[in-house]
Amino acid sequence: MPNIQAEKLRKLCVAIFMAAGTSREESEIVVDNLVRTSLRGVDSHGVRAIPRYIQNIKNGKITPGAPIKVLEETPTTAMWDNNNGFGFVAGKKAMETAMRKADGYRIGAVGTQNVTGGDDHIGALYYYAELAALKDMIGIVTCTTSPLMPAWGGTSRVLGVNPISIAIPAGKHPPIVWDIATSQVAVGHLQVMAMRGEPIPEGWILDKEGRPTTDPRAFLEGGAILPFGTYKGYGLALVIDAITGGLGSGCSHDNPRYGHLFMAIDPAGFTPLQDFKARVDRLIDHVKASRKKTGVEEVFIPGEIERRTMEKRLEEGIPIDDPDWQALSKTAKEVGIDPEKAME
Repeated sequence: MPNIQAEKLRKLCVAIFMAAGTSREESEIVVDNLVRTSLRGVDSHGVRAIPRYIQNIKNGKITPGAPIKVLEETPTTAMWDNNNGFGFVAGKKAMETAMRKADGYRIGAVGTQNVTGGDDHIGALYYYAELAALKDMIGIVTCTTSPLMPAWGGTSRVLGVNPISIAIPAGKHPPIVWDIATSQVAVGHLQVMAMRGEPIPEGWILDKEGRPTTDPRAFLEGGAILPFGTYKGYGLALVIDAITGGLGSGCSHDNPRYGHLFMAIDPAGFTPLQDFKARVDRLIDHVKASRKKTGVEEVFIPGEIERRTMEKRLEEGIPIDDPDWQALSKTAKEVGIDPEKAME
């Protein structure tokens, strides 16, 4: 398992996308998301996904440079058609647009869809929510996906894993960054564990016959992921599907593609910004000072473990599983890039 320094990996990945016909600007947007996500330890949504995106450029599911189509626009809202372009690029621009709308009206929201049927995947949602938090706004991102999860009490795929991310700015503390799928586990984690030959905990998935199993391959062969928190995760998945899909991208049962909603809220529209941040700081201090269970050394705030992982990996490099590194190297060579030279 090689450990690759982040900047070297960034150079390689940008070179791969550019060799596949993507502009430098778009390549850097996509790679910034993927490398940053790998730095945070969320390997399932990081650079291991690059071979998939390059393949989807080749087969026409992604069209680099495709112009975004504005379907609806108001001072505070918008709905865009990604037009077969990179979901990462549309996602970053959508959150930036939501933030500009919030600058003027205190709240902004932009939805994205891809009616052409391409790959509108945007990677880990935290990336976009955090963009707002780093500018002293509350960022909220929701996503609908193709059906992979049963309703509570069911066994067939009827809902997507429908993730949600919320990032909240603080004062002396880094932002709170919460990012979850509404399923017991993200699809990417199952793929990683299947690749490694690792069993999964009971209660995560059903096989295609609706039976519980600890073999992650059973999901990849047509099984279903269970919702987290029993009926609570199912309910959250349903309302995310109804809101995100209903506003324009289509709910997961009638649109197997991705749909997204990017929201920015300026706290200054409700209370002085410094008062808001001070309250969040006090909340963080209060939670971290709480009595701990036996054997627990520290209580963490959402996003804190990932930030520490990033600090560690910035120093030591990003570990990449051998099969993922082999796939990335193979993809580089297929588009005419020498991996070692590209990282110099």
